[in-house]
Amino acid sequence: MSATFRSVILGQPEIAAIVFGYQAGLYEDVRPAFRACEELVEFDTCQKLYLCDASLYKTLAPSGRAGPTRFGSSRYLLRNDSRDDRLPLHLAIASGCVHLATRIIQCRPDLASEDAILLAFIKDQLETVEVLLDLRATLPALESLSTTHVASVQEESMCRFPVGFLVDLLARGDTKGLKLLQRFGTGPDDFEGRHDAQSNLTMSERVVRWAMPCATLANVALALELFPWFHSPGLLDDVASKGFLSLVRLLHGRRLKCSTNAMDKAAANGHLEVVGFLHSARGEGCTVRAMTDAAANGHLEVVRFLHFNRTEGCTTRALDGAICNGHLAIARFLIEHRSEGASLNILDEAAGNGHLEIVQYLHNLGSFGCTVGAVDKAAAGGHFDVVQFLLNNRSEGCSRADVVTRALTNGHLQTAKSLLYLGYPFPTSEIRWYVNTLRKPEMMDVVQLLLEKGGSLDASCILYACSANHLPLVRFLHERPCDFSGLYLIATAMKRKAWDVTAFLLAHGKTDVLLLALGCALPITLLDLVMRRLERQPELRDDKLLQVALRSDNVEAMRGLLTLGIGKPRECLVEIAGRPMHVTASKLLLPYCMDATKHLDNILYLLDLLALPNRRRKTTLQLITSDLLDQGRKASQTIQLAPSVAVRASTLLEAGKVVDWALALVICQRWTSDAPAAIEQLEKPASLVQDAELQTQLYHLLAHRS
Repeated sequence: MSATFRSVILGQPEIAAIVFGYQAGLYEDVRPAFRACEELVEFDTCQKLYLCDASLYKTLAPSGRAGPTRFGSSRYLLRNDSRDDRLPLHLAIASGCVHLATRIIQCRPDLASEDAILLAFIKDQLETVEVLLDLRATLPALESLSTTHVASVQEESMCRFPVGFLVDLLARGDTKGLKLLQRFGTGPDDFEGRHDAQSNLTMSERVVRWAMPCATLANVALALELFPWFHSPGLLDDVASKGFLSLVRLLHGRRLKCSTNAMDKAAANGHLEVVGFLHSARGEGCTVRAMTDAAANGHLEVVRFLHFNRTEGCTTRALDGAICNGHLAIARFLIEHRSEGASLNILDEAAGNGHLEIVQYLHNLGSFGCTVGAVDKAAAGGHFDVVQFLLNNRSEGCSRADVVTRALTNGHLQTAKSLLYLGYPFPTSEIRWYVNTLRKPEMMDVVQLLLEKGGSLDASCILYACSANHLPLVRFLHERPCDFSGLYLIATAMKRKAWDVTAFLLAHGKTDVLLLALGCALPITLLDLVMRRLERQPELRDDKLLQVALRSDNVEAMRGLLTLGIGKPRECLVEIAGRPMHVTASKLLLPYCMDATKHLDNILYLLDLLALPNRRRKTTLQLITSDLLDQGRKASQTIQLAPSVAVRASTLLEAGKVVDWALALVICQRWTSDAPAAIEQLEKPASLVQDAELQTQLYHLLAHRS
């Protein structure tokens, strides 16, 4: 076989791609993306929303990142006044499909704009950013001004990057993002910051300050090198707070100003070298906050340095913080070397936080007192070792009537039992537990202890247990009288994503519970549970289930319900046929709308779908054409086309004009009816025929019969 252009050139994808690159129009490999956006997405002009079919992202780019099926224009930097032609390009960028995005721009350069690069930055697609920046040299459109900047209302400016962008960029583990940002070109007003009516800083200065707490040393150093606008009045303070000694030295060399906040924050965060440098090289000094916060945060060496090298001192909050946070060595140092002392009854706080060694140390000093709050707080925190020490070694005691209540309220079973053993009374008042407490595994035993002792449960206990996803407790409480409906309980559990409890409630709920569940995005395991229950218990089946699943875009739920014969698929399909956002659901419903024997009725239903108002005709045609042809062929075995239309109808069928052929079948079947009224009823379907010649033949046929 001789070599041909087709076999040698087009037979090799790499070479073919180069050849097609010089052709006008869409490249073959990007057509699916454009087709997906055309056929699977609609734009709601009232809500300014894009509404997408469930299959959009997989169809657009099988290897890309999926996104939401409903989104506003700003999510992908699209115009919000009308459907934006750039949708395929921007979805490809956001999905991380750099090759697809590049190919789209190559064949449709008219879709390129600065927004494409901005979107790649915002979606953290730095590989795409790099490719687009490379393309700018040959594609000036990528430098065209954006029309969809984020508007900063109070500042009356147009910011290219949204709130938090620079925060995330400076927090990256590498500097690639900053290098690309410098290539892109930015200025001080390109970043939107959080508004602060109390701040005297400009927007760009606030942006820099907010970015600093999460920034890495490498990124801050590079930002200072690349961007002249990267500064704020408190920059040296912020760098010191992070402990970036090399940058502190750099900014000091540049004669940047700072305040006492620099040493205060460095000390508070334990950056001894920075504190030492600021002490020796700068004159701003610090305040009492330096030692106070260093002590509270557990930085002994910083406390020692400040004590021996500076004169600002500290406040009682220093020792208070060390004691409350369990820093024994610092507490000992401050007591031995300083005179500020601590707040009255600070031992109460140490006990409440469970710091036994500090409690013992302060007690042994003999100069620190406490109140009944010490034991009360220790019991509330479940620190029975502290409770024991205080009861055995001190005379203050506790709130006898309340101490067990405090332990039980916070879910500390063993502490409560120990106190009961020591003779403290069981509570007589109602106890209310909240979600965080009810997450503790021992809460099952706590509740049982309460009931065994004759106590009463707060009515909200089961509700909070549902939120806490405490399945054993919910199972136990579910058997008792409850003030809340199963519907309310499962709504609470699903809102908190308490899936273990949700599964239990689904297994025991009625139809209304299943209706609510199918209206939500259930994990696949719970959806399977619902279907198994409906299979085992036919009495729970309700046709509304299919409608609920449809309206919540729950395609998998629809699939299971249809398999079980639940719902009215014809009514459901009438709701959504011809809507691009429901293509997958429509394809799923259609086979269940076809009667196995009533072929003519099936044809009429399909034609009714095509006639639905405010639908996309092309979408409906893609849905029904195959079934219309199949049902038409089955019906034609018993229906004869009138001789005057048979030839034209057959010709149209061969040409793929299935609808006109099907209409001819329907009209000819009705034409043979003896009912006089049937002729008048045929005028409407005849008017739907698009082929002029066939329509004329059908009108002539009807006129002859009448």
